[in-house]
Amino acid sequence: MNDSARHCCVCHRYKGIKIEVHHIKQEADGGSNTYENAIPLCFDCHSDAGHFNDRHPRGTKFSIPELINARNKWYEFVKKNPIVEKRLISNHIHSSYYVLHSFDILESTIKGTLSTVNKYRNRVLLSENLILKEWKSILDSHKKDFGFNIEQRMILEIRQFSSIEEYFQEYEGVEIIDKTSADYPYYEAKRKTDWSSILSIVKPNLFLDQLSKSGIKAEQFCTSLLHKNGETCGGEVPNFEYTEYLEISPLSFIFLGLTNASKEQIKLNSLLTKEGTKTNLPNFNLLSYEMVLLPIATAINLNGIDRNCIILEHIDGDRGQDFSRVLNSQDFDKENVCFFINRINPISVIYNDNHDEYEVEIHDLDFNNLYSINSYWQCGSCPHLFYINIHGHQEYVRELLVSSSYKKGIDNIVVPKNIFEIVIRELEDEITHIDKIRINNKIFRENILLRKGESLIVKVNPDDKIVIEGSYEPYYKNDARENDIWRRNEIIKGSNIYFNLAR
Repeated sequence: MNDSARHCCVCHRYKGIKIEVHHIKQEADGGSNTYENAIPLCFDCHSDAGHFNDRHPRGTKFSIPELINARNKWYEFVKKNPIVEKRLISNHIHSSYYVLHSFDILESTIKGTLSTVNKYRNRVLLSENLILKEWKSILDSHKKDFGFNIEQRMILEIRQFSSIEEYFQEYEGVEIIDKTSADYPYYEAKRKTDWSSILSIVKPNLFLDQLSKSGIKAEQFCTSLLHKNGETCGGEVPNFEYTEYLEISPLSFIFLGLTNASKEQIKLNSLLTKEGTKTNLPNFNLLSYEMVLLPIATAINLNGIDRNCIILEHIDGDRGQDFSRVLNSQDFDKENVCFFINRINPISVIYNDNHDEYEVEIHDLDFNNLYSINSYWQCGSCPHLFYINIHGHQEYVRELLVSSSYKKGIDNIVVPKNIFEIVIRELEDEITHIDKIRINNKIFRENILLRKGESLIVKVNPDDKIVIEGSYEPYYKNDARENDIWRRNEIIKGSNIYFNLAR
């Protein structure tokens, strides 16, 4: 009792006289009445400990190694924290993590407009701290550079090149991109970069300068990409053959939410962190089902945490917001996530009710168990052309009918060597109307309709001359200009992954 401070060694609740000593190894199985074979447990956890059966391990019963580990860790905690009566699992506090990826949602959150989250809480309050100030600086610099904070400006045009050879001559470490890859199939070449060269080339650069203070290396944050220009969807003809773009990894903003889940008011005092620091919390009474949002981290490479990434969706012409629970998200690499240097790693929260002061543990940030506040858009572009190469892999080629939005157009293809199958895919929110496909001046197919997610596979031979007549009809006439190139690479990348895995 002394070594556990009359707390349950499993759930850590203070139980006073409502606690029992459990034999870790049952007496019936030869367990001894010794200190080493004993663990103090509350009534609930004692019943859960029960008689663990290795042959039937389902259920909540604890194994012997689990109990020994739980006991030893709790005893060690009590040694280091002589006054532990205030530490418990509380029914007052509910903690959860939230992530958002959109600048406009972040801006409205800072202003106190939390309509989506407010549906699930009586009131949501934002706590001011160093990380929130950093977010305000990011938004301010982004708006000064680009004039808006609707989305993150993730693709910046840097400079023009007359040939890919010129790009190779200008930079070291240039790599040709494999068009069947899952990274950048929309581009021709890429290279790593550093903050000093980025800030010297890109103007204006207040936003990039702010990102350079993150503590994350430029090569982890940004990638230089070379795109082969062609006639655009609007019909313009570029003056240069290639354009260099800078892709910036999308930022994600992470909060800790502390909700008063009880029917009485409580007062949050402070947040303890793994670094041993104490952060003061807002000094007021939190009423029932009110929540305080505390900014705790900024990260990159988290854009796959929800299926919509940071793409906005127009619903009846308006940007829509969504609030969702993220469970078992597998579409991002956790090891690839990078955090800004300013970060809070919470371990527990101290609060008061009408009776006493308590300390409650906070679970670690878990990317497979959090909430996403997201927004997204949809806008159509051109249908896309792929080759199936001799290895059976899908290889991205280019867009089709690029000047044919709401009007008839013609596109020509000459099939290269070693290609015997082409695919026309509609990957975006639009309808593609293919009136005719001619192969070597003979009509192959007529009157084909492709909606989002649909494809047309055509068997061909090398040197075949293919003529495609048709048009496409975006769902929304006002296509968004920002992030267009980044967005197309994302959908083409997804198509390559899906097709190549299916093969």
